[in-house]
Formats: sequence, structure tokens, C-alpha cells
Amino acid sequence: MDGEPIAAPRNAPLELKLRIMLRNWSYPEFREILYREAREDKGHNYSGVYKRLYAYLRALELRRQGLSYNRVRSTVLKEIGYALSRLGLSYWLRGLRTPLGNIAVFDVRRREVGLVMGLILSDGHERRYYNRGHVNDRREQFSNRDESILKEFREACHRLKLTIYEELAPTELGGKCWRLKTSSTLLYLLLKRFDEFIVKAPSDVQWHFLRGLWLGDGCIKRCELYNTDLRIIKTASTLLATHQVEFTVEGPYNPEPPGKRPKYVVYIKSHSRKRFFKLAGFAESPPRPSQRINFGHCR
Repeated sequence: MDGEPIAAPRNAPLELKLRIMLRNWSYPEFREILYREAREDKGHNYSGVYKRLYAYLRALELRRQGLSYNRVRSTVLKEIGYALSRLGLSYWLRGLRTPLGNIAVFDVRRREVGLVMGLILSDGHERRYYNRGHVNDRREQFSNRDESILKEFREACHRLKLTIYEELAPTELGGKCWRLKTSSTLLYLLLKRFDEFIVKAPSDVQWHFLRGLWLGDGCIKRCELYNTDLRIIKTASTLLATHQVEFTVEGPYNPEPPGKRPKYVVYIKSHSRKRFFKLAGFAESPPRPSQRINFGHCR
């Protein structure tokens, strides 16, 4: 794929965006989560963009196979329940109006995608924003105080053509940390269905995902990952087992103070640490002090 575009901002030409999205469409792991998101939309406004995106890419594929307009429309309706008008299909096929119009896109098999996903899931969040009952934005946020980790996040987002907005915000314990925010329809889908996507992604993407988790919610020196989300713990465990890294999962531990969710710990066994350090891109020597415990959200 040398020389192929890897990302395109919102204002990029349709031809460039479409080249990248058709490549994504050829990846089974992406096609599957887009189909499920479109299929499971029961008319809720927030999923409309993914239903339209699936219908658009599927319609292009079917037309290239020689199907008539009516066959394309009936197939899309049967697969995801989306009633596409003949005029709307004509607009799409001629490139006059498409679901890609205001969306930044990137190749989902880039290692930067795994890193950004891991960092946001460990030390950030993704949210939808509504206006009069309709979703008008999807935003992702990463919070941290370690400048080297913030730099990795910024550089990865830059390569994926994601615009970042930064603010220095107070923490629960009276300090301050940086909040890096972006807005991406494509990234939101990957984060929402991270456990379905990442276990089928290429190994390089998986290892950068684990790197992001450990940088955000882990202790690199002790090879431990802390989290309260059992989906994240199970997904990390699946990836480690896939790559033959031996580990144990401990917990749940009662939260301190009471009222918060129980905590789980993934612990890399000593004889697997060298392999883990190498594949996740960590130095084998003890990390700098700020890496020893970088626990959860900025506090």
C-alpha cells in the first residue's frame, strides 16, 4: 500500500475519501461492525449516519456488479432496513451528494488507529451530542499529564487527519491536566464496537491498542493494567492470549472510596514480559517515573 493515501480531512475531495473508504470496505472486520451498527439501528437518530454510510458503500458495490437501481434498493432494504429513494441513489452514484460529505476518513488498519483507540478507552471517553433530539456531533477526548504520552496522541491524530482541540483543565485532586478533544464519526464507530473490531484487526493494530491501554491505565514497570470496564479487561485478555503472552486477571477489588465501580487488574507473568515489552514497543529498562503509575483519568 506504499503511496496510497491513509487519511483525508473533512474538506478533502470526494474521490480521495472514497478511495480510503472503499479500502476500509474491503476489510472484513470493518465491514462487519458497520453492518451491525446499521442493522441494529431501529430508527434512532444517532445511528442514521452509519446506516447511510453502509447503504452508500453497498450500493456502489452492487452497481459495479451490474445490478439495476431497483435491485440495489431492494437489497439494501433487505439487509439493513434502509429505504433508499431512486433519486437519492442517483445522487450517490453520480457523486452529487454522499454520506461522506462532512466526514474525515482514515485507513482503519493503520497502527495509529489502535493507539488512539487504546488511549481514549483507558484515559478518556467518547460521547454523542444532541440538538433538538438529533445527534449533531460525536466527540472523543483523551486526558493526561504526561507530555510524552500526549505527544504520541497528537502525532497519531495528525497522521489520521483528525483535528485536535486542547484545554488545560482542573482535576479532582486539585491539579491540572490536558484534555485533547477531536470529533470523528469513523473513530466513534470503532470505539463503540472496539471489542468486535480489534480482535479481528491486524496484529500491528492490536499491539498499538494494547500500548495505548497500558500508557493510559497501566503500570509499565510492573506490567499491570488497571480498569473498571470488564469489556476492556476481556478484550485485552483475548489479545494477549492470541499473541501467546501469559497473564492473570485479578479482581474485582472493592473500590476506594465506596460507590465507584470495582477494579480489575491484568498482570503479565514475568517470563512473558520481554515479549510483551518488545511487541508493545516499550523499553525493557525501567520506565521514567511518570510511566510507573499513570492510573485512569487525570485526578
